Amino acid sequence: MCKKNERNLHFPIIPFEYNEKIISKSTDVRIYREAVLLTEGEFTDSISRSPIMYTKAEISKGSSNWSNNYLNLDHSFEVLKRLGFVKNPIFRDGCLKGDLYIFPITQAARDVIAQIDNGLVNWLSVEITTEDYWNNKDNKRYASNIEFMGAAIVLMPADKNTRINPEGSGPGKF
Repeated sequence: MCKKNERNLHFPIIPFEYNEKIISKSTDVRIYREAVLLTEGEFTDSISRSPIMYTKAEISKGSSNWSNNYLNLDHSFEVLKRLGFVKNPIFRDGCLKGDLYIFPITQAARDVIAQIDNGLVNWLSVEITTEDYWNNKDNKRYASNIEFMGAAIVLMPADKNTRINPEGSGPGKF
């Protein structure tokens, strides 16, 4: 036998109000302040496999040129390897620095935070586009008009001076 649904009469007379400033998600974001993202030097591009010179002048000029600010793991574009964001980029002390915001909402993010905090991982690699030119004086390729898209937490950085925790470990320095 089929049961009929009753129709109910409602009079919503009390409006529902809330303070938008109070409602928020709590993610216990982990922030690593002033991580070293890129320093001056000659680094081999992982895509073209060619050495490219990054000068202080070009890094400084591009330091505020960010089309995106994502932070991922190992240059992966997999959804679960997106860890957070790079915020507050600044050229200071001769290098590009920024604050890393890692949201521990995936297992990968929680694992990376634990590895950083225990000194097992401490290196970064920026994801950029550049307009390169050849310098005939020293027979080297130089990056210009740098546009930052984001950064990745890696084990083998091209720029060995990158650091999540500047006073922390480095390659072979555990």
